[in-house]
Amino acid sequence: MEWLYKFLFFLALSFLVFVFIFRLVVIKRAKAMRGKRVRFMEEGFLYFYSERCTACKAMKPQIEKLKEKVPVKEVDVFSPEGSLLARELGIMATPTTLYVKDGIIQKAFVGVVKCDRLLSESSEEGG
Repeated sequence: MEWLYKFLFFLALSFLVFVFIFRLVVIKRAKAMRGKRVRFMEEGFLYFYSERCTACKAMKPQIEKLKEKVPVKEVDVFSPEGSLLARELGIMATPTTLYVKDGIIQKAFVGVVKCDRLLSESSEEGG
């Protein structure tokens, strides 16, 4: 029975290490997106989501509030053009929200982010 507890502990620890490393990679890639040019949007937010993503469903009300204040282009990563764009920009996780100004990515947000934070941090970036 002791071996079972050791195995479960090792399994849980391995999972936590995997999640930690994955988060580091996703955050590093998100920061690397800054400065990339977006050819079809001058200013606003690009919101990458998936219909199957639970976090994206939680983010939806925040995106709806954001749409009332600024332009937002929603991109489903499982659509053909969305998949291509996500690959092109290096999107690794959903939800990912990008702030674009003058056609250039200024800031990337990964995960569920409140509308107020998106607006305040984008206004800091935008000047």
